[in-house]
Amino acid sequence: MITKFAAGIVVASATLTTLGQVKPDLVVAGLTVDPDALGQFVARVSVTVSNVCRGSEANTSFVIVTFKENSAAASKSIYFVGSRVRPLKGGESQTLTFDAAASAKQIALGSFVLAEVDPYGKTSEASESNNQRTLNPSGGGNASSPAQCRR
Repeated sequence: MITKFAAGIVVASATLTTLGQVKPDLVVAGLTVDPDALGQFVARVSVTVSNVCRGSEANTSFVIVTFKENSAAASKSIYFVGSRVRPLKGGESQTLTFDAAASAKQIALGSFVLAEVDPYGKTSEASESNNQRTLNPSGGGNASSPAQCRR
């Protein structure tokens, strides 16, 4: 009978640990474009990805940056680049910088830019609605407060 009781405690403890974990929340916390020496075309683009949920851990993810003709959903893509994002614990960030000047086509400053983390939905997150940030016009990517982080 004592053995049966001890096994019940172990199972209950394992369940509490699993239920107590907070989901990560990946956001594009920053997006910047650096001009070339003449100030006419994009030289580099930098993206900062953050896991805003403290007490969580996100596995390896992916971020993709797309330059488009304009902000319309059906707008033609001019150039895109992506990279792996290392695993991020809650509160950690990683900044990735891409050389847009390496593109076969020069990208004019002021082009619409869309950055998205976890574009393929591989990470189960506290919020799936805040994975993007844009430039020209700016918007999206609102880094949610820890209050929105949930189990």
